[in-house]
Formats: sequence, C-alpha cells, structure tokens
Amino acid sequence: MGLSSALATAMSGLRSTQAALSIISSNVANANTPGYVAQNPNQIEVASGGFGSTVMTTGVNRQLDLFVQNQLRTETSGGAYADQMANILKQLQSVYGTPGGSGTLETALNNFTTALQSLSNNPSNQSAQSVALSAAQGLAQQLNATTKGIQTLRTNAEQDIGDSVTQVNGALQQIGTLNTQLQGLSSSDPLSATLQDQRDNAIDTLSKYVDIRVVNDGTNGVSVFTNSGIQLVGAGLTSEFTFSSPGTLDATSQ
Repeated sequence: MGLSSALATAMSGLRSTQAALSIISSNVANANTPGYVAQNPNQIEVASGGFGSTVMTTGVNRQLDLFVQNQLRTETSGGAYADQMANILKQLQSVYGTPGGSGTLETALNNFTTALQSLSNNPSNQSAQSVALSAAQGLAQQLNATTKGIQTLRTNAEQDIGDSVTQVNGALQQIGTLNTQLQGLSSSDPLSATLQDQRDNAIDTLSKYVDIRVVNDGTNGVSVFTNSGIQLVGAGLTSEFTFSSPGTLDATSQ
C-alpha cells in the first residue's frame, strides 16, 4: 500500500469518526428535547484501493422501537379521553353539588316536597303557606342556577372542542406536508431523520385527540387511520375536521 493510499484510508476513518462524534454530540445536546429520537451512525466497510479496507459513514439510523411508540400513542389517546371526561364530570359535580348538601337541587326539591306535604295537612295555615311559597321560590332559583351552570359548562366544552379541532387539523396538515418533504429522501439521510422527528411529534399531538393507527407506506411516508379504519392522511390527501356549535339549549330543544 502506497503512502497516498494509507493517508486516504486514514482520512476516511477520521471523517467517519468525526461524523460519529457529531451525532453523539447532537444526541447529548437534544437529550431533553421533546420528540427527539437518538441517532447512531450508519457505517459500512469499503475497499481501499485494493489493499485493506476502511469505513464510510453513509447516514444515520434512528434508535426507535416502533412497537413501544405505537403502544404509547394508544395509551395517550386513552389517557387524554379519561382526563377530559374526569374534568368535565368534576365541573358537572360542582354544578349539582354534593348530594344532601345545602344549596343543591336535591335539597331544594326535598324542601319543596316537605313544605307541600305540610301544607296539604293544613291548607289554611298561613305559616305553612309561607313556607311552601319560600320553598317553591328556592327550588325555582336553584333550577335556574343549575341550568345556567350547565349551559356555561356546555359552552366551555364546545369551545374546547373547537380548539381541539384546530389542533387536529394543524397536526394533520403538518403530517401531510412532512410526508411530501420526505419523499425521495433516504431513510438514513440526516435530514430525513430530522423531518421524521417532526412528523412523529405531529402524530403524537394528533394521538391526544383521536384514536389512530399509523402505517408506513414504503416510500418514507406514513398513512394515518382511525382505529375504525377511516383514513386521515395518505395517498397525497389530508382530511379536515369541522365542528359546528348547535347553540344554547332551552326547554323546547330536541
């Protein structure tokens, strides 16, 4: 092996080592970056002028367990649903109050029923009449307060749904855009790894609002389906969610 060949072999090894150190440095620097997936260098052995061999870095590999990732997204959907339901039910409980407590619809109804029973036993008693009237007024006020509280809760829920739809559509658009950008890139391309991290972040965001299933399409892109089989992203198309509030409900609403 000539001196020039030896130097070329050494330089190739140094370049690969430098690339590996750069990737390790990036992994350390982004250890706490949300959505960042650690990478390792993709190195191959190449012949060196007919004498020996050296190493070449051809890209990076993402250190990602797809099974764990899919399971996490499933649990994220379930956890987000449980949290939202618990929050709504907690607010609804505050509107109804603690059963048997003062200032609740149940107590107001019981007081009204008791007052009517007393009045029925002695209809001409002015005191019983006054108590029944006061109990009726208290029940009406409690009904109005409960109705107002439920309407407020419903309005807040509809606003949350509208905000969620905006978040979902933003995530869907980002997934579709990144699919397009990733077409034609090798999966080991460092740029591809960065774009895949961004796409995974968008999919993780989507999983907070919708039960989803992600399928790699073989072209460095993904298709996203609901668990019921409805396609949200794929084949160059991106779905869009819409929500229309039906407005305030009243006693005549169906």
